[in-house]
Amino acid sequence: MRLFWEKGYDAVGVAELAQSIGINPPSLYAAFGSKRELFQRALGHYAATQGQFFGWLEAPGAPALETLMRVLEQAARSGTSDAAARGCLALDGTRNCTDPAARALTAEVRAGLREKARALVAREHPETAEAAADYFMFVLAAISASAIDGVPLPRLIADIGLAGRGLRALLGQG
Repeated sequence: MRLFWEKGYDAVGVAELAQSIGINPPSLYAAFGSKRELFQRALGHYAATQGQFFGWLEAPGAPALETLMRVLEQAARSGTSDAAARGCLALDGTRNCTDPAARALTAEVRAGLREKARALVAREHPETAEAAADYFMFVLAAISASAIDGVPLPRLIADIGLAGRGLRALLGQG
């Protein structure tokens, strides 16, 4: 997972992946089938560890605005916590990737996150759920890209505060 997160899907070779886990390239293919399948497993591990806060979007009875803001703030914390692996693997791990199937894996994750945000908002504000989900994903992508660019956490938190104004306006709370 770490190499994919640090370098992105295309920049990591099979030999480097195999070496990092202490096996030879043929053994990597035998164990995982392909680089893409290993990446898929890495995405699953990421979701269960560094990205587990995305599960907050599915918490029963969670208030939409507060939950979206908590997720955005945690995304900033997670995306800036390690100088070598910044941003979000699921959002940026296949940026500019030449493998359409690998891109499809992260697109599926992004679509799932958007749907979770939409469903969360729809419980309280069905009329604006689509727009709020789009806005949430826009801000989430900006957080990840900014973290990769080295924007420090305090600035990201301040920017999330500004984004919160947009969410409140969309939800008729501000």
